[in-house]
Formats: sequence, structure tokens, C-alpha cells
Amino acid sequence: MGSEPKMNQISLPLTRRPTDSTLAARWMRGRYGPFATVLTTLRTMLESGWRRLQQAWRYSAALQELHALDARTLKDIGLHRGDIAGIAAGYARRGIVGRFGAARVRRVETTDLARCVEFARLLHPDDVRLRFGRPVALGDAGTFRRLFGLDDKKIETAGLFDLSGQILGLATVAWVRPGTAEVALIIRSDLQRRGLGATLMANVIDDARDAGFKLLIAYVGYGNLPMRRLARRFGFEFADTFAEAELVIRP
Repeated sequence: MGSEPKMNQISLPLTRRPTDSTLAARWMRGRYGPFATVLTTLRTMLESGWRRLQQAWRYSAALQELHALDARTLKDIGLHRGDIAGIAAGYARRGIVGRFGAARVRRVETTDLARCVEFARLLHPDDVRLRFGRPVALGDAGTFRRLFGLDDKKIETAGLFDLSGQILGLATVAWVRPGTAEVALIIRSDLQRRGLGATLMANVIDDARDAGFKLLIAYVGYGNLPMRRLARRFGFEFADTFAEAELVIRP
């Protein structure tokens, strides 16, 4: 059996003097600590500058899209020229729509189904018919989930939400083939002619560009004149005898 350790052997690790390498490490931290602080500050400044640059680019892109609307289309959707800069500035802050107080465009998830059903109840049957080309009952979550492709990986639905979480409008982008997608919009019936459709369209085009799509297709019935005018002002071209419209997305 080994001998019992002496007290000085037990306390030795606690009283051991720092080695040369430990002293050197402490000296390095003390000497270059301010330099590390400067690097952190510089990184924060660069990130802030990059965010401002991105915001300026988004503002310019949104302003260009909205200025494409002529006076007749602006009247159809209830916008005034004085509103355009505010909407573009709000969109530049990543989806905040200035004219409508505080509303944000984001992807619709299955957790939003209750809000979606409430949104559907506020839609006039004529608006639903114009959106889907036929009368559709959207009163239950299952039907809404299927028609808006919430479980389909090839379909993405974006919603415009207000501060309370209510949905003001929806836009769907469905993959058709490589580089091509189909887009469709629907705005809450009591909030139409206020520029929400233009805001959603600008978001859809921008997101489709970021996703690498080169062509957007929209099917707009002949009776949906405001939407046809809106699509034309954003660059969609309609065939002479068909409801199909195409937009070539430029970088």
C-alpha cells in the first residue's frame, strides 16, 4: 500500500507558478486586446454598411417597379403618386409596407392556417372565382391548404400580414419548369384598390429574380380588368386571344 500523500504534494498544483508560455499568453492578450476590439468594431461597421447598401438597392428596385404603373392603373388600385416613395421605402426595409402602417410580406406556413381560413371568409365569391377561374369554397382548412399548395414543395405562398397577424393578401408562385414559375394574387375584398396588389407583385418579381427564375406566367381572366392592367404595367405581355401573360425577368 502506498504512503499517504503529504500536504505539500496536495497543495502543489494550487501554488504552482505560471510557466513562461502562460505568461506569454497573458502578455499577448493584454497587448492585443484593444486591437481585437477595433476588429470587432470594424466588422460591425462593415455589416451595417452592407445592410444599408442592400436597403438602397431594394428601394431603387421597388421604386422602378412602382413607377412602371401609369395613371390609369394607379387609379384602379387606389394609389397616388405621392404614395409610391413611401411604399418603396417600406419595402426596402424588408417587406414593411409604408402606406398600410406596418405590414410585412412573409412566407405562409401551415401554422397560419387559422388566419388563412379567416382571410378566406372575407373574400367575395366573385374575387375567388376570378382567382381560380371557377367558384371555390375556401371555408375549411383542408381545401385552403390544397388550393394554395401549403404542403407542395413546388409552390410557395407569400402573405401580406398586418401587425395583428391578419392576412391582407396572398401571392402564390408555383414551379412550372426550370426557370419558369406561375404567379397568382388575391387581395382581401374589403381592402382592394389600395395598392396591396402592386406591393405583392413587386415582392413576387423580386423574390422570383433572387430564386433564379427567368420567366413568370400569369393566367388572368378577361373580366379581371384591374389585374390585367396591373400585370401589363409590371411588364407582363398577354397573348392576343388568351388569358395567359408572360414576364421575362431581367437581372
